[in-house]
Amino acid sequence: MGVPSKATSLSSPSVRNKVLMLAWPAIIDRFLHMSVNMVDTAMVGRLGASALAAAGLGAQIMMIATSLFASITTGTTALVARCTGAVEYEEANKVARQSLVLGGGLALVASLFFVFLANPLVKVLFPKAAPDVLAGAAIYVRIVGLGVIPQFLFVMSNAALRGAGDTKTPMFTTGVTNISNVICNYLLIFGAAGFPRLGLLGAAISTTVAHFLGASVALSALYSGKKAVHLRLRDDYRPDVETLRRILNISIPAGMEQGVIRVGQMAFTMILSSLGTVAFASHRIALQTENLSFIAGAGFALAATSLVGQALGAGDPKEAERVGLEAARIAACIMGFMGLLFLLFPRALVSIFTTDPEVIDHSTVVIRIVAISQPFMAFQRVLSGALRGAGDTRSVMIISLLGICGIRLILAHWLVTLGYGLVGAWVAMSIDLTVRGCLLYWRFRHGSWKKVVV
Repeated sequence: MGVPSKATSLSSPSVRNKVLMLAWPAIIDRFLHMSVNMVDTAMVGRLGASALAAAGLGAQIMMIATSLFASITTGTTALVARCTGAVEYEEANKVARQSLVLGGGLALVASLFFVFLANPLVKVLFPKAAPDVLAGAAIYVRIVGLGVIPQFLFVMSNAALRGAGDTKTPMFTTGVTNISNVICNYLLIFGAAGFPRLGLLGAAISTTVAHFLGASVALSALYSGKKAVHLRLRDDYRPDVETLRRILNISIPAGMEQGVIRVGQMAFTMILSSLGTVAFASHRIALQTENLSFIAGAGFALAATSLVGQALGAGDPKEAERVGLEAARIAACIMGFMGLLFLLFPRALVSIFTTDPEVIDHSTVVIRIVAISQPFMAFQRVLSGALRGAGDTRSVMIISLLGICGIRLILAHWLVTLGYGLVGAWVAMSIDLTVRGCLLYWRFRHGSWKKVVV
């Protein structure tokens, strides 16, 4: 009889239960996280198409900061998961500390960049957008840029906790962020309860305030001493070259992947912004509607990252493969069902976010287009998360580069040039998601990720 591994292999129902137990708080977390943007969109949408387009352009620019955070937190989650699976909790704490040191400095630079360069940034990136849209986008970027540092502290704390298998605490901290954002939106966008009516400016201030509150709660949990990963103020925060090297070994390819995604999304947005304010506002509404499906894939991706990393840390690659595939299968079923709803009830769904009849008409058409790609998007999201948990961020980067730059952008530009407009762009996006889902499934089944050293 062979020597058992540190983690006992589980039967299929047990694997499913393990995935679901970790995924459901992550799904609620993702829903709450995304609903910050969804609430902003719904409330700003009441201000008209120009304000909605300005917020959309500003949000695209702020995705640069999100990409920076995602790259570091990918390394943090993967390494904390490995250490947790190997029962090396002090090493997990060290990874979390070094991630704070590394990311905190980068967040400071990013914050100064957005605050002082907002105006030229929006003009360079979106030269064909209307002047009032550009002015609104610059204001949005400058105000939200003030909250970049607390935003990083928030996402880093949650990433470390998820790596240790704690998805409930991040769910709670995201809930605090979401509730505070909704309250501040109501008070500042529309001028309720004696507050000034600030419109788009109010939405930006609300987002920044929410980031500060969310960071306070997340850091309190991380420093409480009650979690699997826990830090102390008296700990050693001096840079540790070896730990930083391990973080960067995973994070640099993840950062390049996120850079490809964000640059690709930016270029995609530039193509769409040239179609006019109504078309871009419709694109923004359709994206927010699609997020109703996206949250399932994002939640199961977080679960897969943690579980795959923990299983590999415990020396059980077969278990890592089982949990990754199970998470992808469940997500595909849920997102496939959401795709069916997109086909049958698109107008009711997009009407949640806007009352503009022309925007509703355009959004209804394109949300039906992306409906058929939802199961493939589930595999793309979840298996990307699984491979990141294994530290195989290079393959995810290459597949993202191929799909976004090699398929989405080229095809979208061609179809828009031919006169297919917003519909052509969304056809290109759906083909990209389908191809990447298939490629990531092939990569995961190939199994070479099991030998990656982190």
